[in-house]
This record gives sequence, structure tokens and C-alpha cells, in this order.
Amino acid sequence: MAEKGKLCKTARASTHFGRSATHTAVLENDSSKGKVFVEVKKLLGEAKIGFQNLSSGHPIVVNKGQFAEATAVIKPALVEGDAARYSVEKDESRELVLVENISKQPGRMVIKESPFAWHAATA
Repeated sequence: MAEKGKLCKTARASTHFGRSATHTAVLENDSSKGKVFVEVKKLLGEAKIGFQNLSSGHPIVVNKGQFAEATAVIKPALVEGDAARYSVEKDESRELVLVENISKQPGRMVIKESPFAWHAATA
């Protein structure tokens, strides 16, 4: 059994066992790509645009018929303006590829349109 304050082998914090249900753990992602990924997910959720994704390393797959709305939300937040974090590498009818504006190993963010409509995003 793990000691109090340590992580056990299943990566659960042993300090959370026995605590009340009102206590929540806050996870903070320090990488800029992770922060931008969370920001994009929040923007899509607020705009009620349905999407599917696994992590910041995978494409954001937008529901069928909502791709134009999604790009209208994402582009002003990431590409336009004086301090734009990303630039457009590829902008086609069903796929948008954004590249970070850094010289050292720029990250890519891919937004694709799905042939399916999975669900509506909940607010």
C-alpha cells in the first residue's frame, strides 16, 4: 500500500482515499500546446460545437456540418491578431492544419470534419 502523499502504482494519489466528496484535485498542464488545446476545447464547448478527440497529440474531429463554425471560432483565437500563436499551414474544405509560430520544433494542431455527428457539446 502506498504511503500518504505518495502515488501508488496505479497512479492514484493515496491522499485522496478517505476524503470527502467535495474535495477535488486540480490538474494543471504546463505545456503551451496543452494549454492551447484546453482553450480550444473550451471555445468549442461554449459555441456548442460537437467534437471528438483523445488528447492534444490527436486531431480535433468536429461534427459533420459544423466545420465552418469551428474554424470561425478557432481562427480568431489562435491565428489572427498581433500576437498570433499559430499560422495556417493548410486550409481545405474539411481540414485545417495550424502550426505554432516558434522556430524550435513547432507543434501542429489539426482540426478535421467528421463524416458523423456524434453528439452536441454540452455547456
